[in-house]
Amino acid sequence: MQENMLSNKENTPITLGKPKSDRLSVAYFTPGWPPQTFPNGIVTYVATMVDGMRELEHQSYVLTPYLDRSQTLGLSSQDVIQLSSRRSNEFVGRLFDTLQQRILPESAFRASFVRGLCRGIHTLTTRASLDLLEIEESFGFAGALRDRLSIPIVIRLHGPWFLNGKVMGFPEDEVFARRVQYEGKAIAEAFAITAPSHDVLEQTRRYYNLPLEKAVVIPCPIACTPKEQRWRSQDCDPNVIAFIGRFDRHKGGDLVIDAFAQVLREFPKTRLIFAGPDRGCIDDNGRAWKFEEYVQDRLPGALELGQIEWLGQQPPSALYELRRKAQLTVVASRYDNFPYTALEALSLGCPIVGACAGGIPEIITNEVSGLLFQTGDATDLAAQINRLLSNPELAAKLGHHAGEECAMRFAPKVVAKQSSDFYQKTLEHSSRSKVGFPTTSART
Repeated sequence: MQENMLSNKENTPITLGKPKSDRLSVAYFTPGWPPQTFPNGIVTYVATMVDGMRELEHQSYVLTPYLDRSQTLGLSSQDVIQLSSRRSNEFVGRLFDTLQQRILPESAFRASFVRGLCRGIHTLTTRASLDLLEIEESFGFAGALRDRLSIPIVIRLHGPWFLNGKVMGFPEDEVFARRVQYEGKAIAEAFAITAPSHDVLEQTRRYYNLPLEKAVVIPCPIACTPKEQRWRSQDCDPNVIAFIGRFDRHKGGDLVIDAFAQVLREFPKTRLIFAGPDRGCIDDNGRAWKFEEYVQDRLPGALELGQIEWLGQQPPSALYELRRKAQLTVVASRYDNFPYTALEALSLGCPIVGACAGGIPEIITNEVSGLLFQTGDATDLAAQINRLLSNPELAAKLGHHAGEECAMRFAPKVVAKQSSDFYQKTLEHSSRSKVGFPTTSART
């Protein structure tokens, strides 16, 4: 391994000792910790990666700005660093931060984040060796960190804003454009990149007009469900459809309700159980809807009659039981990079109907481990749901293959092995070239 160095707040070089073995030491940034408190795909990814890396006897650390200390998840307090950007006993600095926050809030936010992360890594490296940092592409923070740290930074393409921001309905204003520009610059200058799906990697290449020759596709991992605990047709309610996700345009909660209205014509006893927060959904005409308002408009009386049941946000244990109870699970996103809603259903061996969007077809093999429908098409979604409701044998067959395929492709140890091999190559490249990969100009 290379001899690692970084700069502390006094810009004094700090040398990190070489590891005593081939075991890797990797830090992962996550927006919150632990997963049971912060239900978020990136948080789930980091938690599962940590498990896989530990199976391979590598050392992993978690860096996070938000930490619920009342909850624990298998990591010692020494392995989880809560980031803090506050300036202690620096009156002038804190005054400057306050003024910057009022005048240039975006710049203040970026500066605060970078300061906190550098301080967290400094805290970590006072007691341990560190080989590299993996961080999401969001806001282009990795680019700001690039000149502050000499350990390699691996950017993980969880959801570039040019994709997710647009599908979530955010206005494409100056703030939107600056975030896209920051992310593009960081991606262009990245030392190494991993992407959960071929789709997001290729879209990023096309959008920014970048070759990204040092990028690889490594899927997100998911804990494997033992065969005896997976979905079974004899244990489920044949009249229940489950949707787990936000009610918003991104996750397609409106499409599920529109499709369900059509399903009821052929299967009037069917019930839709909707588990997820109500974030409001913007329709094609720009109108914003709340969940109950939308249901009342599309299916008057459905909530009162129990045809649609809204549970709101639920803990993982409740979602586990819901998936096992339902005849099938729906993933209706208009775009999703590599959603854990699909991975979790696959791991449980649930019959699943998913949108042919983003990386979802790279999780669900159509007609083998689930059924795919045309993105944004409620009529096609209803048709695929009806196929599984009318053919329980097909549902059971797809569910069985889903569980087997998930264990083979997405088990934590399998994905961690792919990641650790890539990390090793990244470190070998770093030891040969301290300046990183050649910089390429991104489209802004």
